[in-house]
Amino acid sequence: MADRKEERKRTYRALAIVLCSITIPIAILYYGYFQIVYAEKVILTQNSPNKKNQVEIRVRGQNAFFSNAPIRIHYGKIGHLRTYIEERINNDGKTLIAENFEFTWITEDVVSIILKGEEQKDKTLEITFPN
Repeated sequence: MADRKEERKRTYRALAIVLCSITIPIAILYYGYFQIVYAEKVILTQNSPNKKNQVEIRVRGQNAFFSNAPIRIHYGKIGHLRTYIEERINNDGKTLIAENFEFTWITEDVVSIILKGEEQKDKTLEITFPN
């Protein structure tokens, strides 16, 4: 009877070791994949002159080879940034920084953003904030 219990314990231990040795690497790989493809990092935040509206530029994922990760330009009332525009900047695979963006507030509810990259002409976006 004691031998059966010992054999059962060994079987469960072996099963637990196999499951852990499979599950832990899968979790680590999934976390790394999420960080490379989906995680968003804030590059720059700009407030309107009256401090009512806000624009936040985030990079989604990381650069791959010579292409840049997409950026998301979130905008709305301060604290309520739901709407976004997704764009790409061709910057020869280099990390995007605040100097790749230039803001000009035309009015309190309209902002012009110039996207600058090494391998592209400057691209201008104009965002009108909803009331």
